Order: sequence, then C-alpha cells, then structure tokens
Amino acid sequence: MNIHPLFVHFPIGLLVAYSVLELSVLLFPKLRFAAWAPSVKAFLLFTGVPAAFAAIITGVLAEELVETAGDPNLAIIEMHAAFALATALLYFVIATAYLVRVFDVKGWGDRISAGNGLFIRIWSFKKRLARSVLDTSLLPVLALLALASITVTGALGAAIVYGPDIDPFVSFIYGLFWAR
Repeated sequence: MNIHPLFVHFPIGLLVAYSVLELSVLLFPKLRFAAWAPSVKAFLLFTGVPAAFAAIITGVLAEELVETAGDPNLAIIEMHAAFALATALLYFVIATAYLVRVFDVKGWGDRISAGNGLFIRIWSFKKRLARSVLDTSLLPVLALLALASITVTGALGAAIVYGPDIDPFVSFIYGLFWAR
C-alpha cells in the first residue's frame, strides 16, 4: 500500500511557507525585525524538515512498490527522489543553523561544551557556520534554491501521478529532463 501521498503535502506546505516568509524580507525589510518572525520560521523548519524526511522514507517505500510492478515511470521517480532529497537537505542546512542559534541564545551550547576543549572548538565552528548562513545573503539564496527544488519535486510528482501533460508548468519541468 502506498502511503506516500499521506505524508508529502504537510512538509510542502510548511517549507513553502518558510521560504515565502524568508524571501518576503527582501520585499518588506521591516519583517526582519518583527519579533514573531524568527519563532515562526523556526517552527516551520523544525516541523517541516522532519516531515520532509518522513515523506522521503515513504517515497522510498512507494518506489519499491513501483520497481516490483515494473512501472515505466521509474526514471521520473528517480529524478523526483533526487530533487526531494536535495530539497530536504537544503532545508535541513537552514534548520540546523536555526537550531544552533537557539542553543546559542539560550546559552545551552556554551554550558554543554564548557571545560572540554574539543567541544568548545566544535561549538565555536557550529556558531560561525550558523552565522554564515543566517546573518549573510546566503540565507535568501538557500531559501530560494530550496523553494525552486521543492517546486521541481512537486512538478515531477504531478507528472508521475497525472502524466506530464497535466498542466503547462508540469509539461515545462518534464521537458527540461526528458525530450518529447
């Protein structure tokens, strides 16, 4: 039984909402200073990323069902899976940076690593990495790449379920990867 459709839409909604919120800061700079924005973005990421990995796991199970049935869409499914993994990894990088920031603000990371030179160096490296993601122009770039990746993933998923001619956008994405 294919349970992938039950798991896939929840992370899409959460992660697309995150990207839209993150990218809206470019149009509305005052959002950067909104007190609620970091908490909402963290919530969207901290719930969306684990849900995305659950969707990937159920997708792998669905792919195994298709492989045993000899479905001709196997090439599309493999490309869909590759984009799904890339999407999840992009959002995972952003979520990890947010998690490090939470641990840093609360002081938990410094308390955990206190007294151990190796842990202090690792924690310092993680904080620098989080700053390089969250406090530079890299964050909107990652959010835009993740949004593009999730869009391609969804279009390929639609091509698998409904066929490549379901709508012009799906046809365009399908045409990028397969000649007609």
